[in-house]
Amino acid sequence: ITLCGLGDYPAGVISTNPAYLMNSELTAGLPVALVGRVPIRIFGSVTKGQRVYSDLMGRASKNAAGQLVGIALEDNASEGEKLVECMLKL
Repeated sequence: ITLCGLGDYPAGVISTNPAYLMNSELTAGLPVALVGRVPIRIFGSVTKGQRVYSDLMGRASKNAAGQLVGIALEDNASEGEKLVECMLKL
């Protein structure tokens, strides 16, 4: 697992509660969501239905600088970093 930069295409996101956990026997493995509805680490405000894109810090934002990660399923006016429920569109 590596951070996704602006020129990279994300294959998945770290998940807090994946529906299906593959490679669960890995010692240092992290759960990764490949599809579906999951919380995504987002920097900056976002509105429901807005597209979110990868940024330089391995998170998402509404600024279309990187690759499309997903679509926000909730509003969040906080300008800081937080988890927002999104539908993955990888």
